[in-house]
Order: sequence, then structure tokens, then C-alpha cells
Amino acid sequence: MQNVSIFVFLPLTICLLVLSFNEKLRKRVLALRIIRAAEEKLGGFNRLYWPAFILIMAAGVFARCYRFVELPMGINQDGLMAGNEGYSLLMNGTDQFGMAWPTYFQAWGFSQMSTLYSYLLIPFFKFLGVSKFTLRLPMLLASIAMLPVIWDFARRMAGKNYALLALFVAATCPWHIIQSRWALEANLMPHVLLTGMYLLFLGRERRWALYLSMVFFGLTPYAYGVACFSVPVFLLFAAIYYAARKKVRIVDLLICVALFICVGGPYFYTMAINAFGLETAHLGPITMPLFEDSLRSNDMAFTQESPYYTMLWNFLKHLDTWLLCGEEALYSVIGWTHALYRFMPPVALCGMYIMWKKRRAVAGNGLDNGFRDGGMLLLLWMLAAMFNGAMIGGVINRNNVVFYPLLFFMAYALYWMGKRFRTGLAAVVSMIFISFVGLNVTYFADKSYQKTVADMSSYGLYEALLDTRDWDYDRYYVQISGEDEGAHAKLMNAFVMFAHQIDYRGRNDDMLLKDSSGQEIDWYYSERYDFVDFDQFELDPMECAVYISAEGGRNKFNPDEYLITEYGNYIAAYPVYWAE
Repeated sequence: MQNVSIFVFLPLTICLLVLSFNEKLRKRVLALRIIRAAEEKLGGFNRLYWPAFILIMAAGVFARCYRFVELPMGINQDGLMAGNEGYSLLMNGTDQFGMAWPTYFQAWGFSQMSTLYSYLLIPFFKFLGVSKFTLRLPMLLASIAMLPVIWDFARRMAGKNYALLALFVAATCPWHIIQSRWALEANLMPHVLLTGMYLLFLGRERRWALYLSMVFFGLTPYAYGVACFSVPVFLLFAAIYYAARKKVRIVDLLICVALFICVGGPYFYTMAINAFGLETAHLGPITMPLFEDSLRSNDMAFTQESPYYTMLWNFLKHLDTWLLCGEEALYSVIGWTHALYRFMPPVALCGMYIMWKKRRAVAGNGLDNGFRDGGMLLLLWMLAAMFNGAMIGGVINRNNVVFYPLLFFMAYALYWMGKRFRTGLAAVVSMIFISFVGLNVTYFADKSYQKTVADMSSYGLYEALLDTRDWDYDRYYVQISGEDEGAHAKLMNAFVMFAHQIDYRGRNDDMLLKDSSGQEIDWYYSERYDFVDFDQFELDPMECAVYISAEGGRNKFNPDEYLITEYGNYIAAYPVYWAE
């Protein structure tokens, strides 16, 4: 499909864009009898609007929900850590290091994590239990909820036909589908930002929506820290625009600033604490921590020796990521589809230009409508996303903020194409649909793709730990390996804590461990678990212990002495002596 996307769909899409927007070529094509007939048949599509709406929603929900727990195989390590933090917050009101309600997690120690996804996990863990299903559920629900938000946002901007195309583009978008199935905390930020944007758009006429939007904008840095670059830039220009258009009063701006500071202020103060080496601070039960070390601070352009050169390089990498489909991260894309399908970036560029041009025409005519304001908000969003890319670089999940405006731009290009050349619109929609079908075939049926994802996300480890939790044993040995055994030990420890539901107090030996039924067992964490390199460890077939190892370590266990159970890429070994 990649060759079809690049060598067939891409040039065909560009040709259709040229035919649609070059008046002389368009008239010549429309003069053809077969094209005239096709245009007339496509003109009656409005009768099928609501059936099409239902089918698009159903297809979008199916692509996000089908085999939801099973695929992707394994668990992303940052999603796993978010789950551990959420469980510890539920049980103790602290993170896994004993810090009360932090604004930012220490997480891996050398690399911190955003907090909002873990806070959202608390009610799911409370009422539905701790599992792979509940770990992924908030992201799934947020992603599905954004589909009707996109539809209504677009409808209020340019009518129901534009809304249907926006819904179609979003429902079939590879990035939007794949991110909905991972519990990766960075993927939450675009959804929070879109909700704030939608409310801000409604706030032109409804003050409650304007004020509520500031709550969501204030939450964006907790969803993912890079929002501290893009969101303030967007809000500054949006405030200037709304004030110039007399959509808000001075008192409204002051209230909005106050609300944004109340919600987002603790996060920004946390960043100030770490930037200037201040002491950890508290605001009631909330902790704004100082971290001794952080790799994330080294990712920012202004911390580099040549910040302006770095910003330029980051910006070019950012363009390469979404415009030229440069980076492929399996937790965000499928290689041949990339984030937007490889033939769709020209459509996005075209839509952005048309939206800019048409809203200027509307403004020049003195008209006051949703398209004028909504178009400006999307263009400002894109500007903020470009600034974000210049600060951070081209990594997809760190620049998820760019994809929602691109989806709206793509839909607007298709909407305008439909007004001028319905046959061209039908052709592009057909290419998107074919690619959407191919995406689903790859995702749900391609064993090679599934194995590649499984290999990068410790497939089978969670299942091995979960299944062996209540086995009769005295010791639990988990394999660590690789060049950085310390980092690998942290990862294995995180898996054990999540699968066996061990919180901060349990890991620190402040309380006895519990079995799957919640009953205490006479073991503390340090007595029960050991993380070792099996190459440097002498196995004892007489010890009552469970061994969790990667599949490649199977040859360490004599089949005459150990019972071996397979779990994906991992095995569990148990001494035969104790099994009898």
C-alpha cells in the first residue's frame, strides 16, 4: 500500500487539486460528458447525509474499539508508568515515591512525566479495577468523544457538509485511530486542547463556554508538558483577536486570565522551580516538586548551546514529520499510512491556504460569522503548533498538537473541492476509504506488523506476571538485561507493580503484599521480588520460586527441572519439584 499511496494516490490527489482550483482546466474537464453525468449524480448526496453520518461514526468507533485490549500487543512503558502513578494516587493520595498530589511526576527518576492521564485513571481503577483494559479506556473514550466535537465545531464554522467531511477525515485518520488505542499520556493533550478550542469558539456568544474553555486550556500542560509552549502563544493571539473583534470585554479577559492561572498556575510554577532551582512548594495538598535531574529539560531548544540554530533545525524536522511523512513511531502511526495518509499533506496545505484566503474575503465584506472566527482560531492553532515544533523538534507524540488543525484544513480543502468539482471530491474520498480499509487490514490482520509492535512493548510480560501472581512460591525472579540494567530494572519493577497491584507503601515494605483477592500474604516486597541478570545468576531447581524471562532465555531452564509456560515474548518457569 505504501507504493500505491506515494506513486498513485499522491500524484492523483495533486492533479485533482489542480483541476479543482484552476478555473480554465476545471471548465474543460466539466465539459466532458462522462464528468457532467457524474457531477449530476453526485449532486443528490444530501438525501444520504444522516445515513452517511451514522456509517462514518460507526466505522470510526469500530476502528478504535475492535480487539481494543488485545491490540496493540504489550503495554507502552510510559502508559504503564501512568497506570502505576494512578493506582498509587488512588490508594494513598501520593505518587509512587510518596509525593502528595504532584503537578508533575518523578516517574522514571531521570525522566519525568505529565500527570493528567494518571489522575483520570483514578475513578476507572476505583470502579472497574486495575487492568490493561482500564489503563487504556480513558484514552479511547476521549478519542471517540472528539469525533462529535469535530463535527459540531466544523458545522458551526461552515455548515453541515463541511462538518461531515471533517468527521470523515478524523474518523479515518491513522494518527487519530492509533493513538486512541495506546495509554500514552502525551496523546491526551490534543484532545484537551480541542475541547478548550471548541468551548472558546462557543464563547463568542456564550460567556459560560468562554470561561470553561480556560479550565481546559489550563489543564493542557498537565496533559503533556510541551503545551506550556504552544498554548500560551495561542491564547495571547486569540485574546488580541477577540478583543479587536469586540467579542470579549476587558472584564472577560481578566476573568479568563485568572481562571487560566488558577488551573495552570501550579504547573508553570513547577517549571519555574526547576528552571531556577527553587525549593519544592506546596499549595494545600498539591505538591510542586523540584527534580534534581531531568532529561526532558535537555530536549528544549532554549537549553541548547545554539538555541536559534536548534529552533530552525527543530522546525525543519517538524515540517518533515507531518509534511514529508519523515518519522515513523509505531505508537503513533503505521509506516505505510503515516499520520495522515501519505497523499493527504498537500490537501492540508491547500485547505490552510483556502481557509486563510476565504476568511479574509469574509472579513473584507464586513460579515460576522462562525467561519471568520473559527478559521482564525485554527490558523492561530497552527501557528502555535509550529512554534511548539521549533521548541521541541520532530517527534510525533511531542507534536500531536499539530494534527487537529491539519484535519480541519484537509476537510476544508475537500469541502471546497466538492463545490467546484464533485467528481474530484468523490475520487479523494474513495482513496481515503481504500486507505482506511488497508489500515484496518494491516492493524488487525498483519502478523508482521503486530509482532513489530509487540517486540517494542514487552508483549507477554504483563500476562506472565498476571497469571503467575497467585502461584505457590516464595520468591519471584524477574530477568533484567541489556547495557543499562538500572533502567531495565525500573521497567521490570513497573510491570510487577502494575500487574500485581503494588502501590507506594507496598514497594517500600511499609505493608504486606496482597494476592489477587485482596488478602494479605506474609511477604514484603523486598522479600518476594528480585530483579536479576540470569546470565550472572545460578539457578536452583530446588528453590520454590517463579522465574520470568524473555523468550530468548528459555535455554537457561532445563526442561527436566522446570515447567515452562509461554506468554508472548516471555516465559514463566517453575521448578518441577514444587509443582508435583
